[in-house]
Amino acid sequence: MKRIFLIYSLLSLSCLFAVGPLRAQHMLQSGAIVKNMDIHRLRDSVVVCMQLDLSEMEVKSNRSVVLIPSLEADGRQAELPPVEVMGRRRQLYYERNGQQRDAVAPWLTIRHADRDGVQEVDYRTSLLYEAWMDRARLTMKEDLCGCGEVRPGNQTPLQQADIAFHPQLAYIAPEVEVEKRRALSGEAHLDFVVNRTDINPDYRRNPAELARIHASIDTILHDRDFRITRITLRGYASPEGSYRSNARLAEGRTKALKKYVQSRYGFADTLFATASVPENWEGLRQYVAGSSLADRAGLLALIDSDRDPDAKERALRSSYPEAYATLLAECYPGLRRTDYRIDYTVRSFHVDEAKAVFRTRPQNLSLDEMFAVAQTYEPGSDDFKQVFDVAVRMYPDSEVANLNAACALLEQGLTEQAQPYLEKAGDSPQAANARGVSLLLQGQYDEALPLLEQALQGGIKQAEENRKILKNEE
Repeated sequence: MKRIFLIYSLLSLSCLFAVGPLRAQHMLQSGAIVKNMDIHRLRDSVVVCMQLDLSEMEVKSNRSVVLIPSLEADGRQAELPPVEVMGRRRQLYYERNGQQRDAVAPWLTIRHADRDGVQEVDYRTSLLYEAWMDRARLTMKEDLCGCGEVRPGNQTPLQQADIAFHPQLAYIAPEVEVEKRRALSGEAHLDFVVNRTDINPDYRRNPAELARIHASIDTILHDRDFRITRITLRGYASPEGSYRSNARLAEGRTKALKKYVQSRYGFADTLFATASVPENWEGLRQYVAGSSLADRAGLLALIDSDRDPDAKERALRSSYPEAYATLLAECYPGLRRTDYRIDYTVRSFHVDEAKAVFRTRPQNLSLDEMFAVAQTYEPGSDDFKQVFDVAVRMYPDSEVANLNAACALLEQGLTEQAQPYLEKAGDSPQAANARGVSLLLQGQYDEALPLLEQALQGGIKQAEENRKILKNEE
């Protein structure tokens, strides 16, 4: 075998290869063997490694062979630094005449130490990542005459790249809600004849106010999956008049509404809980604090004073007559109200039922039931993503719902849309991993690393896969 001189342009003479089964190898027309190929992404770079076994190459003394690796996809191409193997005379000619090949990096000459030994070169180079490279093909062109010409057919496919970053997200399965407790609540501003406690359904605003209560109760009664467990009524009177009289009115009008609901629906007496507030000073204070009344500061000081209720009311009337008249007309009617709350439970659903309920009445599902529905769909599918989108709208304050919604968006690369949910996703290791992925997708690699390390320490194995793009781990 002729002595061979190797001139090549590399970023490094060494390359990290995974320990494992021998990878595919390719023999080129020149006799060179390419093996242990590896293409991976490291932050914003694509790293290409391979081993070139040149032992079986035959290069005429006055000739050279140029091996030109390249990445190609969708009509795009990026040529990598070439490797030139020179015969002895050609090498000496270049050395004596001080000539140098054109190259994008310094050229290096290596002499074969052993004429009959194995000559292998670890080839490693990197180039700036572009999206088209995700599924690019690594090929090797051969200039067999060293004359700058690659003839048709002198190109060998080596390996298909798969370097797209596929975020690895960790979802959280919500805790099972053993008993699904829900509630509907509202306010009824019923009108009563002066100093009376009985309800006249046709008096003034009462038809509309009672209809609001009917709608709330009917919504629950007409759903076969619901069961009412309690109806709570709390009545309020306004501060004008004596405290004793107002206490009687607030209590009596609350009981009147209870009696009205019982007679309409036939509910048992034990289903109700009632309470009353004789004078709604808290509501009055809120109204004054948010008003533009000229005497607002004085009014608030009087409302917050330690005087007994009747003394306060007389002082308001006498000290601020204009403001008091405004309050009587615009504020006091709204203070006379009855708050109602209807507590109920929702039955549990097995997963097939839950899928049907999700399409029509998603509010009837618990968070864990929605999660079970999501598991029946292909991860990343439209149905899968829709479940988490609906779940976070039904449970906007749930850290688990916010995390899972963020994960579903990050799997699509939608970092901006995921951000509001990440802010409410809590401090779990799964949330740290999701935030790290978001930063990775935005190219903020140094900020992403500590979050992924935190997630990894918390036992999130997905973080280890995400971290590889930062640390070149096999």
